Order: sequence, then structure tokens, then C-alpha cells
Amino acid sequence: MGIFDFLKQDDDKGELEQKPQEPYSELSTGLDDYQNPTWAQVESALKDIIEEEDSFATLSFHNWSLEVDTLQCIKGEEGYTIEALPAMESENFGLIYHLDGLSYEDTLKRFEEFYETQKVAGYKEFSQDSFE
Repeated sequence: MGIFDFLKQDDDKGELEQKPQEPYSELSTGLDDYQNPTWAQVESALKDIIEEEDSFATLSFHNWSLEVDTLQCIKGEEGYTIEALPAMESENFGLIYHLDGLSYEDTLKRFEEFYETQKVAGYKEFSQDSFE
């Protein structure tokens, strides 16, 4: 192998690292992570949230170029809270849009919409915080 072949291999590695990643979805519960989860897995994760154990469910769509790419949920005394998190590429990155006091059915419906359409309807009307 000549020196040019050696340098070419390094260039090939750099090209591989710069390639955009394929879009995928991920479900995280704090106990398990599922890449490209089924709807049944998402539904089960929401059903298993227990407020005393500070459990949660997070559904994310990575590399999809979405305005909001993550929806997460916790359960409190007043019901479920969902948070819509804008993507890093979004002008609203750093904001947290949350809706509190939801029933399980309302939470399930919002997650199903996000799962099927990759959109969170009306999230800009939710309460707003910032993590920056």
C-alpha cells in the first residue's frame, strides 16, 4: 500500500462521518429504548407510566427535519403532562411547550397523532418554558 492509498483511506473515513444519518424514530422509557417502535410499544410505554416512580415516555423522530421532533410524557397528581420539544435546527430550539392535566385518553390521542404524522397540533398554544 502506497502513501496515497493510506491518505485516501483517511479521506474515505471522513466522508463516512459527514454523511447524514438516516431518519429513525426512538422510544425511551428510562428503562428501555426502542428504535423504530411499533404503535403497540408506544401505547404500552404510556400505559406503564407511574407517577410515584418518576417514570416517563419519550418519542423522538431523529433526522426528519421536523419543527418539533420530540414528545415526552410524565404523570402527576393532576394527570398527564406532555412536552413538545423543538428540533435543534428549529428557530424555537430551547423552548419547551407543555400541556398539563391531561387524561390518559387525551395523552394517548396526542401521541398517536405524533406517531402517525410527526406533527404536534397546536403546540404553540401550550404553556411555554425554556431550558436555556
